[in-house]
Amino acid sequence: MTRSSIPPALLELRSPSTPSAQIAALRDLKNEIVGHDQRKEMAVRSGVVGPLVRILSEGARRVGKRRNGGGVELNGSAGRIRGGEARIGGVQEDWSAEDEMRLQAVLVVGSLALGGPAFVTPLLAGNILPPLLDSLAPSDVPSKLIVATLRTIITIADAVALDRSWTETADGPLRPSASTVMAAQLYTKTVLDSFAEILVQPHPSMVVHQEISLTLQLITKTCQDDRQRNLLLGAGILDVLATKLAVMAASGDGTLRAIGCESRHQSREALPAMYLPDILEAICAIVKGSNYRTARFLYSQPIIEVFPMSSKSTGASEIPNLDGHSDRFLPRLQAVANKHESQFSKAFPALGSMSMLGMNPQGDGGQFARIASFTEAHAAMNRTISGDEFESPIFPWLINIARTRHGFDRLSAARLLSMLKKYSEAYPSDESPKNRERALAFLVVPLLVNMIQEAAHSCDTKNKSPPGNAQQKVNDRKFLEQAQIVLADLIEGSPALQKAAVDARAIPTLCTILKRSFDPVAASSKPLWSPRTSAEDVIDPAVDPGSSTLGRPGLTPELLHALRYREGALRSIAALTDREDAYRKVVIENGAVACITEALVPYSSQELEENSAKQPGPKDGNPIPVLIAACWAARSMSRSVSILRTSLIDYGVAKPIHGLLTHPNVEVQIAATEVLCNLVLHFSPMRDSLIEAGSLKTICEHAHSANSRMRLNSLWALKHMVLTATNEIKIKCLDELGTGWLIRTIQGEQRDFPGPPSQSHVSTPIGMGTPNAAGEQVDLLNAVDEPSMEIDEEPSSSGDEDEDNTPEVLLRRPPHRTFNSSTIRSELKAIKQSEQDPRLRAEHDDLRIQEQALDFIRNLIAESKAGAAEMIDHLLSTIGSTRFFEMMASKLRPTSSSSSSPSTIFPPSPARTRSPLSNPRDQGLTFGQLHFNQPVLAPPEILLSVVFILIHIANGRPQHRALLGLVLPLFQHPDRRLRVACVWLVNNLTWMDDSSDMPAARERAMSLKTLGVAAKVRELTHDQDLDTRERAKTAVEQIDKLLDGGNVGQGMGGGMEGGFEGRRPLGSGLGGMRGWRGGD
Repeated sequence: MTRSSIPPALLELRSPSTPSAQIAALRDLKNEIVGHDQRKEMAVRSGVVGPLVRILSEGARRVGKRRNGGGVELNGSAGRIRGGEARIGGVQEDWSAEDEMRLQAVLVVGSLALGGPAFVTPLLAGNILPPLLDSLAPSDVPSKLIVATLRTIITIADAVALDRSWTETADGPLRPSASTVMAAQLYTKTVLDSFAEILVQPHPSMVVHQEISLTLQLITKTCQDDRQRNLLLGAGILDVLATKLAVMAASGDGTLRAIGCESRHQSREALPAMYLPDILEAICAIVKGSNYRTARFLYSQPIIEVFPMSSKSTGASEIPNLDGHSDRFLPRLQAVANKHESQFSKAFPALGSMSMLGMNPQGDGGQFARIASFTEAHAAMNRTISGDEFESPIFPWLINIARTRHGFDRLSAARLLSMLKKYSEAYPSDESPKNRERALAFLVVPLLVNMIQEAAHSCDTKNKSPPGNAQQKVNDRKFLEQAQIVLADLIEGSPALQKAAVDARAIPTLCTILKRSFDPVAASSKPLWSPRTSAEDVIDPAVDPGSSTLGRPGLTPELLHALRYREGALRSIAALTDREDAYRKVVIENGAVACITEALVPYSSQELEENSAKQPGPKDGNPIPVLIAACWAARSMSRSVSILRTSLIDYGVAKPIHGLLTHPNVEVQIAATEVLCNLVLHFSPMRDSLIEAGSLKTICEHAHSANSRMRLNSLWALKHMVLTATNEIKIKCLDELGTGWLIRTIQGEQRDFPGPPSQSHVSTPIGMGTPNAAGEQVDLLNAVDEPSMEIDEEPSSSGDEDEDNTPEVLLRRPPHRTFNSSTIRSELKAIKQSEQDPRLRAEHDDLRIQEQALDFIRNLIAESKAGAAEMIDHLLSTIGSTRFFEMMASKLRPTSSSSSSPSTIFPPSPARTRSPLSNPRDQGLTFGQLHFNQPVLAPPEILLSVVFILIHIANGRPQHRALLGLVLPLFQHPDRRLRVACVWLVNNLTWMDDSSDMPAARERAMSLKTLGVAAKVRELTHDQDLDTRERAKTAVEQIDKLLDGGNVGQGMGGGMEGGFEGRRPLGSGLGGMRGWRGGD
């Protein structure tokens, strides 16, 4: 065996003589360490990182000098001249000895990074990233060096992904993790400007294509949170990607073009079709989790021009539009017939409808309106799904890409479709979503399920088929990991898409994948034997210890793959079992509940810290993403009464959920609290054991968190805990929360929004440092600039003045079918304000938390047994009767709209139910009827909670009944739920338990008549809602009998018992369960 040349090479690198000698030393070092981890360790421990950083930094400084003095920029980024020679395809670039030296150093760094997280740790400690990132300036650096640098940075990012992530906590990592260090250095304005410069290079050649592709891959791999996504948006990268996608769709590869554009010459600016997945994945990485960023992409100028939302183009452009051809992207699919298009509804009208038709003066000479013929009914029945039923023609184009192409093209197109679908659900148009879901159910969902099945078969270690090449194995692993996530995002909240996935046998496949993720994994390689241990090596005291000490080994690629597809399987199962009990039973039959329980077990960090060299196995614990996905699956499964009482008890779900309530990561705590909301319902056998284990005290502590999502879910769980509980438990819960805190929560605190937010997640005072809906820290008052589509500084036209002052009203409008720059700007401004304005978001969170706090009080006093009156007495004595009723009255009193913010008037409702007032079309109101000089009521959810509290109080002692005068306006509220609740209040007030209650009941009936309540109830007997009419008839009958001196019948079926049982949706029962929420 030849002696290693590492020491001589290091001597040359430490004491450089000539550039050629350094290049030779770097080549020797590179050849020595390739594929040899022990030699890599020897090189790192000998201090090779320091010389590598020096070489790269010296080259970066020379680049900076050339950039400041020798570069000429033309047309922004349209053309750049370097060193007197244009950087265009086909022209030989300058290549000096310094460039070769930097290239060899970059290759050595890349070879070290291939060793995994253990070698990336000293590289990052030695500050290797800044000089690498400084080499990404295409105007000053040769293309060959840029490509090598990008590949090395991607290799470092892949190694960082293998780092053990369980040390992450709510307040940040216990130590600066590799991912944190890399993100901090990668997402800076200088680096992102270099990314943008690479992406907009003109006259693309093959090497430029490689630069663009690698840059997009780096963005996709490293963009993880909203701060990074907003930085990419502010750097204009999303607009660049939208332009490249539009050019590919209009004049790129023939397989991607629209029908009718085949004869066009291929544009030189269009990337080859092989780079389509890179563009789509990078777009998905930027727009993920934000309706505003999705709208920025959807309404960007290039996308609007190529995929117009109306027949009118938004401006002159050389890019041809595809209007009129979007229908041809879709096969002929029968449309869903609505009630007006039933095949017999027109041919055979209902009896008596002829008299309603009347005379038809414009008919064909007939006296009555013409009855639809069988031909018209047949034509309506044969109507096919049109591309116009989608918000944008890009939907049919992406569906066509998913259907006609394979591999990553199909996967990335489906991923972008899932994100656009979420945006269309958040801001629905006037088109029915049924046909859009039908198209996705028939054309996309089966393809995703088939991709998962094929990838699972290829990755199965028990599969006896001959293995393919190494790259195909890597691709199959990615398909298995990512296709499940895409499927979960696509079918979430859609019964039609969930059914399509079940029909494609997705559940058995996913359960098999989930169970297989717990099988033992074989290591890809074994460490080579060495006669000496690394501890015997003598470390030079002159070498920096941080850059010469190896880090933890991290996870093996096989184990990381198992954890990733375990997370995907859990997320898909959670999405599939969200609604239908039959689907949950299929999951149980396939034996997946035991795996869900095992996936709720976190790593034992203490044990792993003591044995950092020990490689964990698939059953030793789960990282944070898997824990959250397992909580989602458990939450969906626990929405069934039968499963809650059987399978979840058999497999012991309660114990790990209780343990996760104190997990150091706040997102895991929130996910566990969501599951707890279902486990502590009054019919759950696990409720008592969870309360005895201390869950009540823990949840009360979480209710005081600064995280709004934590407060919301904690109150939701407490609301379920106190329902039908003993008075002792209710009083204990009220004492743990504190009446002062509860009052402040219900009243809603006015908050200031100071400057920069704090970096803390949990202990931060509520303000700009409060985590957003995803639990992430944001600095919205100091948001990054967003060039090329700035929407805040431009003054709005006079016609849009009112709309700008009412963002929530505007957002609930159907999208404009004819778009121009002013309407697009108005839409984007409203969406951005709704999503990023800290005051609106805080008010929105306050309203939702107030609703849960009021429901907590409602369930606290909701009891049909003798303890209800005592609990009401305790609540009023603790809070103060006067203070309590004044607090309730403040929620019922109308406020001046001129002093209310738009979000207070029309707040975004929780995703589980949409507020009717958030969409005025539901009440037959037009936008012109919504004036801001009129008194307005609180949101329907708040009013409903207050009315139900009054219903329960009215069911108690006579002295508890008050505030009836303030309820009068609610009898005519547009929301049917409030009208029904008001009738229930009258029913409870006029109910008699026995004949001894007759005088008091008659007195209450007289009071109702005097206040005008009886007249309001009588009007509701003609209400358009059936439930309201029937309840009102019962109330009128009771009032009349009391006023006439008769006996009240048993119309309500048992007083409070019957009254409350009919009002289960918010207080208890399955309707009060903590289910999924589509977008927090």
